[in-house]
Parts: sequence; C-alpha cells; structure tokens
Amino acid sequence: MEEAIRRAVELGTLPTGARVPGARDLAADLGVSRGTVVSAVDDLVADGVLVTRARSGTFVARAPSGAVRPVHAAGDTEPRLDLRPGRPETGSFPARRWAASMRRILTTAPAPRPDPGRGDAGLRAELAAHLERVRGVRTDADRIVVCAGYRGGVSVLAVALRALGARTVAIEDPGLPGVDVPWRAAGMRVVALPVDADGADPDRIDPAADVVVVTPAHQFPLGGALSPDRRGRLVAWARRRGGFVVEDDYDGTFRFDRRSVAALQRSDPERVVLVGSVSKTLDPGLRLGWMVLPDALVGPVARTGEALTGGHAVLDQLVLADWLRSGEYDRHVRRQRREYARRRRAVEGLLDELGVPAPGIPAGLQALVPLPTDPESAEDGVVAIGRAVTHTVQRYARGVAVEPALVVGFATPSRSAFGPALAELAGWLRRTVPDR
Repeated sequence: MEEAIRRAVELGTLPTGARVPGARDLAADLGVSRGTVVSAVDDLVADGVLVTRARSGTFVARAPSGAVRPVHAAGDTEPRLDLRPGRPETGSFPARRWAASMRRILTTAPAPRPDPGRGDAGLRAELAAHLERVRGVRTDADRIVVCAGYRGGVSVLAVALRALGARTVAIEDPGLPGVDVPWRAAGMRVVALPVDADGADPDRIDPAADVVVVTPAHQFPLGGALSPDRRGRLVAWARRRGGFVVEDDYDGTFRFDRRSVAALQRSDPERVVLVGSVSKTLDPGLRLGWMVLPDALVGPVARTGEALTGGHAVLDQLVLADWLRSGEYDRHVRRQRREYARRRRAVEGLLDELGVPAPGIPAGLQALVPLPTDPESAEDGVVAIGRAVTHTVQRYARGVAVEPALVVGFATPSRSAFGPALAELAGWLRRTVPDR
C-alpha cells in the first residue's frame, strides 16, 4: 500500500500538490482495511512525501525546506542515504499536531506577557514539572530560563559566567562539534577534558578550569555514560573549586534498556547547570531550549539574555507548554523512542553478526561502530559507505587520539530509507571488517 503510493508520486501519477483520495475511498478501491490505509498515509506523512491540511485533506508534498538534503559525491548522480549523526528522524516532526495547537492558542489564549530575559512563565512551570518527572531534576519555574536552543543558551551562559570572573572552560574531547565556539566567543580559554568508556575523567580536569562541560547521560560520540563514581567526583570538584558543571542533556531522553539515568543536576543544583532543548526530540529548527540554573546564576543569565537577545519568539513557547500540559510531548517522545530502539537493535544485530563489539549504552540517536583501520575514503571525517554517508569518530576529536570507528546516525533516515541505509552499511562493513 505504502509503496504503491510512493511509486505513484515518483512516476508523477500523483503530482506535487495533488489531493490524495480519502482513506475510506482508498480502502474500498484497493480492497484493504481502512486501518491499513491510515497507517500507510501516516508513514508517508512522516517521510515528508505527503502533507495533511486541516479540513482540506491529504496532498502530495514538495520536499520540506527543513529536511536534511541528500548528499552527492562528485560525479555521482544518485542521492546518498544519510547516516550522519546528531539528527532526529527525517520527516518525524509532527507538523500537523503542532499547527493545530498553535491555532488553538492563537484563537483562545489570552495575550501573553513574557519575561524577555526568562521566557514564558507557563512554559517554565511546565518544564519544571516535566524535568523533575522524567530526569529527576530539582528545580522550580524561577530557576529556569528559556533560550534559543542549546547553542543560544550556552552563548548567553558563557557571557554571563565570563562577566562573573570565569576564565577557563574544560570541554570533553572527543565531543560535540562546535561546542567550544560560544565559550571562545565569550573570551574564555578552552582546554580539553579527556573521555573514555566511563565518560569524562574528573582527575584530568585542567587545574585552571572554572567551568566543565559534559554529556553525562550519553557521551557523544563514544556512547558511554558517566560512571557513578565519576559523577560524585565531578560534583566534588565543582564544590571544592567553586566552579560550575554545565550538563548538556542533548539526548538523555532516549534510553532504550531502562529508565533514563537521573540528571547530574540532581546531585547539586547550586553547582550544576542543566541545558536541554527540543532539537533531538522534535526538530532543531525550532531553536527552543532551556537552562536550569543555580540560584546565584538566574539573575545574571536572565539579564545577559535580555541584553543580548531581547527575548525569544513567544508562540512556540506557548505551543510547547501546551504540549507538555496535554501529554502530547510525552506521546511523541515515546513514539520516537520505540522507533530509535528498533533501529539501535538492528545496528547491534548487524555488528553481532560480524563479530564487532557495540560500544556504549543502548541510547541516543547514533552508535559507535569500531573499525580495524581508518576508512581510506574519509575526507574531513565524512565517509561514503556505498550509497550512504556517515562520519568517522576522528571528526569529533580536537586533540586526542581515538581508535578508528564510524559514528552512525541510525535515527537520521526516514522510515522508508532506514532499511536501505542499513543494508548499505552492512555491505560496506562486510567488505571492510575481516572475518573473525
């Protein structure tokens, strides 16, 4: 059913903008159940092939402007399958439900009176309750500042901490790309914090560091979690030094084998700043995030944010608050968690078949795939694997030596593209990894 519609779109039988017959009519014409049709249409909407318009019907869509563009190799006319890490599933943003909530707010909600430095009070209250429930965060609405995603939040935080006297920040290496940029822009010195299978090593924090940036729930890109012993020692360092730990909770929501580990912030709310966003759960294009701050930093960060940005767009804040209040956000996260868990198991099954260990914990949007040698085709950390493209771990190492590996973004492909992308990865690994 799904493939038939997809093929009709590819051949132009259903051209861009054409209205797709209703589920009841399609079911009658094709002799299948209405549920089968609804399921197929939902998958095609998720893939961006179709778009649903309220009170109008379902139509063939153009490629969404925010979608990840296919990557082409030089001289290659066939679009590549995208396995680059750090992105949610292509086409998974629930645009129809988001728009419905936005329309309801525009027509029924009173005019908002946001605090330009802190964000909408209703959203901050909903975030406080949500983060306490799902991540064990100890906070209230007054300690939360809404920001323009992780990068926007950290840019404000870095300026505020620099004004308070911080001079040096230690950042995980290997680690998230570009994470050092806001700190350098604020005039701070950046030093490396080595990482291994147990996460960042507190014993190797540079003596001059005033701030440490870590990904304790699921380290990127090595895939481990900060061990309980190191969590305790990291917080002890912050207390002893009078410094701050910045906890990047970039994909802590997606743990597949158990409940997500509690946020490090819970260990000391006065020394740990938790920074989160919807970039992995919904879409990075929303540019919507939050900082959970120690009491001493709330005022300086809010004032700095207001001075630098003048505040953020309010409407998306109101929609997110509505989603948190109604449970829509939780439902969407559960759907995506099930899908990503299925994909992670598929990657683990492939590695098990090849006799290759699967490092890290079952979590997140990407998996580390060890290799016997560095890929010869990699250029600037980008490697072509058949018709697919992904990154090598070397791309994320700023100064430390790392063992050869791929960082495979299993979440990135659309649902229809994941199978072909996994098949390309399997074929490439079978040619690359020696028999064991």
